[in-house]
Amino acid sequence: MSTCAAKNEMMDLLELCRDQPDLFNELFLNRPAYWSRQIDLCRSVVEYRTTVAYSGNMVGKDYWIAGIIIWWLLTRPDALCIITGPSQMVLGSVTFKEIRRCLDGAVIPFGGKLSCGIKASPAVIEIAPGWQALGFSTTSVERSSGQHAKHLLTVVEEASGVEDFVFDAIDSLGFERLVCIGNPIRAEGKFVDLIHQAARDRADNVPPRLAVNAIQIPSTESPHAHQEKSAFGLADRTWLESMYRKYGRRSLWVGSHIDARIPDVGAEQLIPPAWLDYHSSQQRPQVPPAHPVNFTRRIACDLSEGVGRDSTCIVVVDDWGVLEVVLGNSMGLPEAAGTIHRLAVNWNVPHDKISFDKLGIGRNFPNHLARWGITTAIPYAGEGKPQDPSSFVNLRTEAGWKLRNRLDATHLVYEPAPPLRGVGPTPGSARGPASWPPRPMLQRPFYFCSGPYYVRLVDELRPLTYGLVGKMTKLLPKEEWATILGHSPDVADALIQSMILS
Repeated sequence: MSTCAAKNEMMDLLELCRDQPDLFNELFLNRPAYWSRQIDLCRSVVEYRTTVAYSGNMVGKDYWIAGIIIWWLLTRPDALCIITGPSQMVLGSVTFKEIRRCLDGAVIPFGGKLSCGIKASPAVIEIAPGWQALGFSTTSVERSSGQHAKHLLTVVEEASGVEDFVFDAIDSLGFERLVCIGNPIRAEGKFVDLIHQAARDRADNVPPRLAVNAIQIPSTESPHAHQEKSAFGLADRTWLESMYRKYGRRSLWVGSHIDARIPDVGAEQLIPPAWLDYHSSQQRPQVPPAHPVNFTRRIACDLSEGVGRDSTCIVVVDDWGVLEVVLGNSMGLPEAAGTIHRLAVNWNVPHDKISFDKLGIGRNFPNHLARWGITTAIPYAGEGKPQDPSSFVNLRTEAGWKLRNRLDATHLVYEPAPPLRGVGPTPGSARGPASWPPRPMLQRPFYFCSGPYYVRLVDELRPLTYGLVGKMTKLLPKEEWATILGHSPDVADALIQSMILS
């Protein structure tokens, strides 16, 4: 076939794919076919002026977006694509990285220009002057205001977190198609407004060339949701179950990042009172001294200057619940150190399983503990770095989340593998047959010892809420919490602190 004939055939195929982005994906990008919900998105972009995809994680959003951008550019001569996201780093390291991967595997070599570096601003794919895709962060999207074209596609990544003024700037571009995609992490905002607008447009029979179409894609609809492991990085059973265990099935995070549900409110109560009522009604069983739970004991101390209604609170807990609470508004640092020593002796708590609030007056507390021979206690700062900084904004939030999961009676745990018969507990010995699967089961109640502290604990936990900051969970700031209560949340803070050693 001559070069001219081959070029004509390619142009014919591009024209064939003009309204079939899924066909373009297979013919020109040479990639695995889109799954059903990605095809729904393709049809929506072809038919509707605005497409809103509110989805869970790991449903192939970036894979699809990269293909749509290349499809738009190559099937529409002199087309323009404006892509915006929360940061230039995200655009360069996620969206444009996926675009490069598309072009690397395409059946026809890409002869245009691609910007280098993940922080390039704007990120650029240029076929010819004016025939291009430009990536701007939302902080600099106004730089796109002079960009116009007959065929203009605008893409908004992680749209739920994008402020309204960015959408105002996008409206001024006069786009032919707009695609907004992201997790529904907020209860309000332009992203949510567009989702509701889609319902009104559908009810009013607004023609597609003017209408908004919203498509909800939960992670549980992933074609690999029932597979142990997805070979394509889609949501699979392993990931789903691990996220349920980490955040709880009824959490805001799961609602936004798996179920793709718009939250009713921006914040949710961390510990519902009904959970506390359930656990406080349970009777703790007696166990022998050598029982494993007795080796999980720990002490947490929330220090107070004894001003107003603030109190120093010291709690002794184990994996089954609260064993003892000492609360006093006249307890100074020497008295608190002596009380911790007494409790450590009475409950046989190792010194490295003792924690204390190290900020404020806590800076001098190690000296008082040292007088009792306690030198390995762990200083705690709620605003410190969590063990999982990608999920929680600070250590206090992470500890609070552990408490939430522990008090959620529906939260599943996994029973340990039984030892093989005839095999002693020697180091490194096998436990259970190789094919033995761990079985999920409901966790044991969290028992509360009796005492006047409990009423205060319930009152303190009632206004404590959490919300989402992007993909991370954040507790209500302690200062706001204390303002609502009229005093420092000493008992609840000590109990939350105790979770760092759980």
